[in-house]
Amino acid sequence: MTTKMSFGAWVKLCCVLVLLCCCYFGKYFCSSDMYIANTLFVEEEGFTAKTLSSMFALGYFASIFGKLAAGALCDAIGGRFVIILSASGYVGCTFLLSIVPSGPEHHLQIFLVWAGIGFFALGLAWVAIVAVATNWIPRPYLGRLMGLVSMAPQLGDAIARLTLAPLLDFGWRAVFRAASLWGLGLLAPVALFIPNAPASSLAEQTEGPSTPYSPTTPVEKFDNYLSKLRILVVNPFLWFLCLLSGSLYGTRTLFLLYSTSFLTQVYCQDADDFDHCVHSGKAMRATAMASSGYTILGCFSVLIVGMMRDKLPNRHRGAILTVFCAPLFGCLAYLMTMGLSLPYNLAVVMVWLIGFCLFGPYKILGAVFAVDVGGKELKSTCTGLMGVSDNLFAILMLLGKGYIGDDWGKMFSVLAGLSFISLGSAAAVWRRDLNIIRKAGGHRQNSLALLGNH
Repeated sequence: MTTKMSFGAWVKLCCVLVLLCCCYFGKYFCSSDMYIANTLFVEEEGFTAKTLSSMFALGYFASIFGKLAAGALCDAIGGRFVIILSASGYVGCTFLLSIVPSGPEHHLQIFLVWAGIGFFALGLAWVAIVAVATNWIPRPYLGRLMGLVSMAPQLGDAIARLTLAPLLDFGWRAVFRAASLWGLGLLAPVALFIPNAPASSLAEQTEGPSTPYSPTTPVEKFDNYLSKLRILVVNPFLWFLCLLSGSLYGTRTLFLLYSTSFLTQVYCQDADDFDHCVHSGKAMRATAMASSGYTILGCFSVLIVGMMRDKLPNRHRGAILTVFCAPLFGCLAYLMTMGLSLPYNLAVVMVWLIGFCLFGPYKILGAVFAVDVGGKELKSTCTGLMGVSDNLFAILMLLGKGYIGDDWGKMFSVLAGLSFISLGSAAAVWRRDLNIIRKAGGHRQNSLALLGNH
């Protein structure tokens, strides 16, 4: 049935989605602040590279519990409450960190406030944004509009880097205080004006199915959940997806954290006084703004991968992943051989290209492939397992960076090996697509085993 929405309904829906995305930008002001100012932070607070990486690893571990808690809270209370809870947590922790006294005796406080409580709050955010957004979006538009909403993390990180980088001249505490104010300001419209769900569904203004929100019945009904879960966990395809998602996310995490540091060291490699250059405001401003291209190109990647996924036949859906993972491996293998000896402009281009190759495949895994393999009744379980895999890989990468330090040759060797795992997993997904189509006699059907239909 053709779905039509009135102009007023479209305007209302677009306003809700824009405000939700802007609110989510606040999360990135309160997380990208550390990525931008980590050089100043380490210098002033006396953190070693190992200690800083351990703090990030603790944060990602805490965010696992945030993601798990968000699912239960959104179902029981509603996503809007969780958005306010999450933003209150990460805004408050960001501000508290900016006023914690300096010195090694306060490192434990920094660990608990920012890495523990702060990252737990950050882990709540995306699940809550999705919960509210899907309450408002009519089903016929769910995939397209949620695809646009899923670009919010990349845009938020880029906007935060461009906005906060000029404040580096005033110290890392000024960056954190500004980030907390931005986070609070971006939360306010959602807290004041956006309800958890429309009072009367926008679907009532359409000729088509309703939104995924139902105020009287559960969103998901699990029939024979345990028996289906047993089928799911012995399906090797699930673990290929987890391995692929985790390896991509681990690489993505490391570049989000350290792309600015890497570019700064390349930028200063020919300077007369390397140490002074690395800590100069000029170098940090230039590389912080240059690193924003990593996430900006990632946004284009999400759009391109989404369109390719819709256009290609089912038997070649896995090809999308392979096509992007192959140049990713090539870029990292090249950086492995060059280390810090490549020209600065080429280093910037390589970082941008890595972002382009990473973001699109990673987003489509969580948005599409998790739903395909889990079916209607186990899609959330699949998404959760992939999320846990993502965080575990991120923790391993952060701990590895802490032990390796600034030896970027070794770090890129690890990342090249990780990207090779991604490429192998993507090829396995493609091969499974082809095999299922072949066994089905060439019929056009879903190439993945939809367990919810069994």
